[in-house]
Amino acid sequence: MDELRMFKQFISSAEHVWTQIASSPMGKTVYTVNGVDYTPLPEKYNSKRKISRIFRRYWGKQLTEAMIRNLQLRSLKGKLCVPYGVIPPFPTTVQSVQVRASLPNQRVVQAILIGKGKKITVNYRLIKTGNATTFTIMKRSGRQLDQRYRPARPVAAAPKPFINPKAAPQAKPRGKKKLLKTP
Repeated sequence: MDELRMFKQFISSAEHVWTQIASSPMGKTVYTVNGVDYTPLPEKYNSKRKISRIFRRYWGKQLTEAMIRNLQLRSLKGKLCVPYGVIPPFPTTVQSVQVRASLPNQRVVQAILIGKGKKITVNYRLIKTGNATTFTIMKRSGRQLDQRYRPARPVAAAPKPFINPKAAPQAKPRGKKKLLKTP
């Protein structure tokens, strides 16, 4: 199989894997917690470790962690659950692929993804480590626009209180005042 066809198939599978897991429990028991409905995942996806292994077939560690976090998993009654509801349509079908840069163990690939009336261009950085025969997606453009790959929101530090230097009490000098001698 030529490299372009292999990348097209690989990216297509990688783009479908999150939706495959998120939509797997449809039609099962629904638990409601704080107004949010959750449904248990099937046995083959019933732990974060199993889900991570599936994602790691295609995605690097950081993207795998982001994808797991964005599944919004919750353990209820001893079962790993995902929010129940309609999963928005994502462009996941690869229309075309183009290799933008090629190094011995690294490729930058641009793909046009289509689906549900949307068409987007995404750049992927794929890396082959060690003696591995397959590539791993280490970076993906457009992460902010796609709920599957959004990075974690930075935790905001507590705001520092504003202290007006004019209103703040001034420290009083201690000890005796020294007189300066002028010549």
